[in-house]
Amino acid sequence: MENSQKMVTIYVMGKKQTVPADLTIMKAMEYAGFQFKRGSGCRGGFCGACATVYRKKGSYKLQGTLACQKIVEDGMILAQIPFSPQEKKIYNLNELKADA
Repeated sequence: MENSQKMVTIYVMGKKQTVPADLTIMKAMEYAGFQFKRGSGCRGGFCGACATVYRKKGSYKLQGTLACQKIVEDGMILAQIPFSPQEKKIYNLNELKADA
């Protein structure tokens, strides 16, 4: 049986990877062997934990997207944004006062 799945080349943090063309960035990275220990969040596009910056082949413009939502494109150059929020507010619920 012949494998007719279309493959594309992407670059993850500078390393060339060949992945199926119908995968999201996140699934393509996992296909390439990356393991998400953080930055994967809900995988549904709600939390924003998988924020990613990418360039398209031949373009200098940076574009932002969520890795769990964007389908890979041939020649896509990817870099992960450090997890957010960078400064997490800590609340002590015992010290908070309720107000109307």
